[in-house]
Amino acid sequence: MTSRVHRLLSAAVAAAVVVAVGAFGLHAAGAGKSAAELEKEKAMQNPYPNDLGPETVDVSGYPKEAQEGYTLLKSRCAQCHTAARPLNSRFVEPDAEKDKRESVVADLKKSAPDLFKDYSLHQIEAGVWQRYVKRMMAKPGCKISPAEGKKIYKFLTVDSSKRKLGANAKKWAEHRKKLIEDFKKAHPERYKELHEAKDL
Repeated sequence: MTSRVHRLLSAAVAAAVVVAVGAFGLHAAGAGKSAAELEKEKAMQNPYPNDLGPETVDVSGYPKEAQEGYTLLKSRCAQCHTAARPLNSRFVEPDAEKDKRESVVADLKKSAPDLFKDYSLHQIEAGVWQRYVKRMMAKPGCKISPAEGKKIYKFLTVDSSKRKLGANAKKWAEHRKKLIEDFKKAHPERYKELHEAKDL
């Protein structure tokens, strides 16, 4: 074997080793992260207008169970995404008994039809927060127990009624409009994607 061929083979082997080590390093870096951390990375790579809003709200006037749910939301839910995502969501589920939710929504459609004109400001549904919480609890790395999930759900429904409906409905709509406007400027491609999917 000539010295030139030997040098070429040595260089090829060295390059292969570098690639292999690099790939192993990337795998090891990913393997070292928890499921919750990987979920949070995924959430940050796929932002929503909600993420641009505040991460705290005043719950001093909320029932005890809802206040406990708020505390849990900030610690448990924030493992996979910022607290801003649920706190600034368009989702609205009235705080009512399970068998009365549908009738409450039906009454709202009659008394406040404007709230149902733009889904990106108010998405009012019976059970929307219940579905959301259950979906979050099913994600890898989620450490929310059923009892904790119930309290978080209670907070989200109480918060819906307090901050997004009634006397605060207009203020909430303005808040959401501002978030969407800011999001469109900051993430134009992602805005287009969510707008087309009706998922702002």
